[in-house]
Amino acid sequence: MPKTSYPGENLPNARVSILETDGCEADDLDAALQTLSQEELQRFRAFHFDQDRKDYAFAHALLRRTLSDLDLGTAPCDWQFAPLASGKPAVADRSDLDFSLTHTRGLVACAVTRKGAVGIDAETDQRAIEVDLLMRDVCSAGERRDLATRQGSDKTSRFLDFWTLKEAFLKAGGLGITADLTAVSFTLVGDRDIALSAPPDLARPNSSFQICRRPGQWRVALAVSGELDARDVEMTLSANRCF
Repeated sequence: MPKTSYPGENLPNARVSILETDGCEADDLDAALQTLSQEELQRFRAFHFDQDRKDYAFAHALLRRTLSDLDLGTAPCDWQFAPLASGKPAVADRSDLDFSLTHTRGLVACAVTRKGAVGIDAETDQRAIEVDLLMRDVCSAGERRDLATRQGSDKTSRFLDFWTLKEAFLKAGGLGITADLTAVSFTLVGDRDIALSAPPDLARPNSSFQICRRPGQWRVALAVSGELDARDVEMTLSANRCF
């Protein structure tokens, strides 16, 4: 007897989409806006700066498109969202899907999974920050020792690696940025060889990580908790702006 096929059963269990918004045109923005809810459109209009307004629209349109890539029966404009008890945003009435969303100037990204919990965060290398000032409240002792061996842009880049990994980890766990960041410690051997040390109240089972980067421009950090390994998730730079 032939095997019965079900819609979506051969689709991946997770998808990460990254979009550089500086290359998007007015027509791309119009297409993105067509997929947003009335609440999202109100938030879109509330931004003061045009770039922030555009990045918000592209991030939420990209999320809707990515959700539909994993659930072919739902159009991007039809997704509805509601926060969990923890405050983490979630797809309404769909406990089988978890997502995370991030946007920074000129770059947006989202992660969607059908297994486990996911968190994502992005930063550009152009962000001006005072590493020596911030790392006291952000970095563990081991991370500060790593940063002490670096100078200039290399030091800033590694700090942003730590920062985005921590943000992604906290998002995946629904923990919030109020957690003690210095208690969460990462060791990076490579972008796909990342180890975590965290106290029991912050640790999550089977946590795994990956960084996707365009050197000298940006990095996107992915955290997954559960049976899915973050290193197995393809992180794709999207050239398709058909929302």
